[in-house]
Amino acid sequence: MTRVALIFGGVSTEHDISCKSADNVIAALGDRFELALVGITREGRWLHYTGDTAELTAGTWDAHDCVPVALLPSGGLVEVCEGSVRPLFVDVALPVLHGQGGEDGTVQGALEVAGVPYVGCGVMASAVCMDKDASHRLAASAGVRSPRCEVLWRGASSKDRAAAVAACGGFPVFVKPARGGSSIGVARAADERAYADALAAAFELDEKVAVEEAIVGVEVGCAIVGDAVRGTRMGEPDEIVVSGDGFFRIHLEKNPGENTQLRCPAELPGDVLDRVRAAGVAVYEALGCEGLARVDLFVTPEGEVVFNEVNSMPGLTYYSRFPQMMRVAGHELGDVLADLVNDRLARS
Repeated sequence: MTRVALIFGGVSTEHDISCKSADNVIAALGDRFELALVGITREGRWLHYTGDTAELTAGTWDAHDCVPVALLPSGGLVEVCEGSVRPLFVDVALPVLHGQGGEDGTVQGALEVAGVPYVGCGVMASAVCMDKDASHRLAASAGVRSPRCEVLWRGASSKDRAAAVAACGGFPVFVKPARGGSSIGVARAADERAYADALAAAFELDEKVAVEEAIVGVEVGCAIVGDAVRGTRMGEPDEIVVSGDGFFRIHLEKNPGENTQLRCPAELPGDVLDRVRAAGVAVYEALGCEGLARVDLFVTPEGEVVFNEVNSMPGLTYYSRFPQMMRVAGHELGDVLADLVNDRLARS
């Protein structure tokens, strides 16, 4: 039976979300593959976990039933136990990691150095998708508009901070860590005080921050698998209806849908959905994505489609958007992932 290294956890603020994604992936794949669970702790240690999978979402998985894991150049994964090293044989890796240190090309690069084939976006695409400035530039080259955006580095002067707002058309603006793939650290600023607070919070997470034009419209998503060479297919686009404080916070711990309604399929006119699908594929291919990704866009009241961001490893929890979009299109998550694993093995 094919042995898959399911890599989860990670050092980013999305560690817990990754563990939830891994738990759902285990359930979705069932007995299709033999899974070797490789968890990355918040401190960055790699561990082969052989305990109860229920502990993944409880946050206690790394307390026991673990053996340290390392990657050897051209030597794959190995276990390091009591001074000895033994191979941890796997055929392919499935890195279900979100955020910096996992979704940004670093783990992908390590796997390539170790000679381990993996499912998902490669090093370049992962890094570009994580960087909002770079991804917006590439999307623009593919003919898809992005919000006006200015980048500030930690320590930017008050003059530069003011210039960033002016370049985005004035308040309100959105302030985001420039390298990130979730709503964590994102804030809307309508005045100087809120702007200062938003910058301070974003700089806690990244030394590079994006200040963006606030787009008025509906956020929509495209779940896409495949690549530009072998072709792509898409789930049913969704749309987000937000209430409450006006922010999409799908990863609320107690009640994921507390302030958010996800409509799938999106209730938009057919011609608008056609433009959404076309823009989603154009961005996916322009950024060099492969395997799977979720492309997020806005649709303005005038029907214009504006690029937001790409999650090169979208959330795969039971309530995540990617599995739902695929399911509505007739593709269960287990089937999607199994096809991706088998396709990657066929190319190894």
